Amino acid sequence: MSDTEQTPTSTQDFTLKIEKNSSHLARGIVEIDKDTIEAIKNQIIDRYRNQVIQTGFKETPLEYIKNHYQKEIRSSIKSFLLRYYVVDYLTNELINQGIIVANFPRLYKIEFTSENALRYIFDISTTNPIPIREWKHFSFKAPKRKNYKDLDKQVSYFIKKEQERSKSSEKDRIEENDWVCFDAILVDPSGRPVPEIHKNNLWVRMNINNIPNPFLESFLNKKIGDTFLSNQLSLYDNFEDESGGKQSFFITISALIKGTFCNMDAFKAMFRLKNKSDIHEKLIEVFSYRNDISQRKSIIEEMFNLFFAKHRFEIPKHLIIRKQEEILFSLKQRPDYQVYKLNNNFSSQIEVLAEKQLKEEILMDQLANHENIRIDVKDIQNYLNLFSNHRLKEFVYFKPSQDILEDNTLPIHHSLLRHLCRREKTLNYVLYHLTR
Repeated sequence: MSDTEQTPTSTQDFTLKIEKNSSHLARGIVEIDKDTIEAIKNQIIDRYRNQVIQTGFKETPLEYIKNHYQKEIRSSIKSFLLRYYVVDYLTNELINQGIIVANFPRLYKIEFTSENALRYIFDISTTNPIPIREWKHFSFKAPKRKNYKDLDKQVSYFIKKEQERSKSSEKDRIEENDWVCFDAILVDPSGRPVPEIHKNNLWVRMNINNIPNPFLESFLNKKIGDTFLSNQLSLYDNFEDESGGKQSFFITISALIKGTFCNMDAFKAMFRLKNKSDIHEKLIEVFSYRNDISQRKSIIEEMFNLFFAKHRFEIPKHLIIRKQEEILFSLKQRPDYQVYKLNNNFSSQIEVLAEKQLKEEILMDQLANHENIRIDVKDIQNYLNLFSNHRLKEFVYFKPSQDILEDNTLPIHHSLLRHLCRREKTLNYVLYHLTR
């Protein structure tokens, strides 16, 4: 796999400053320069101008919009930049600078400076460094598979069916359920790129099904390198209502991973497999179960048990509480939440789960820094390939807390997938060295 990491475009318009407040809390200040603010302001004013009709004028005067919608324009600038650019920039920069965070940063406040720049101030929960031991020499005994011959038949049949699906698919053209990576550049009303704004790098799944979606439909039957203009790009439901209308973007398709079958080349690359025998053996891990737990999950649990025995560290209570809130929010979206809640030990189980997840995430992030694990677009393709099949999803350990990779129709920032994929790649890197 490539070691060339995909990082945000280097720009002078966004800067990040980290101010350490305590051993576990920092302030992250993202500042955007006044030229960028002015460019976005002009875009939003133009959208308002197209919507507001002023009696006695064929076209509403700009001065009227600026004077009568000043509060709304400032609010739209803050919201648009936050959702389309700032969160993505912050996530990427935290990874680039090797800053380990526990839980996602929380927005504290947004403020304009005296120089007309804009500041987004985040509270960031940080962690103490963990002294990483020479782990590649740890003695590790992976849980074994079940020796049922039927498992081998199931795996062989699975591989055969995936190969058949592969042959019937348009490999170079975008179809329903495919994952597509694209660049989105903000453009003015004449279709020219706004020079002060760097491009967005996004992923979206073609979850079209029976629900009309003009933006997703624009991708169908296109291929890598194709371009088009769109004013249908929305990263949040109904967000365009807040920002003075829909902004236009120049879209360039940059990568594709099929979503209806397992790409065996991507699967081999994900786990450093060499041949068909290796593929068969690896797939057994998600077909062999003991007590409703797959061999894959058992191997991972044993690995974490070993690492936590060798690396002992505590998680502050307030970080666990934040994680509990995140888990509860995710559970409440599920139809069976009330059933879970009836369990007498529900609260204590959520607390234990929150601490466990935090320790695993922090350990993987520290190991990723220690081993200099880097992520490129191929790594993300390999990661998303595992979501093409329900059985293959059992391989994925680090998923988003909210189910944004399944039925979601909104694009996802590259930075979020980079963050998740980096943990997953680190996990597989560790398992590869411990089990080879």
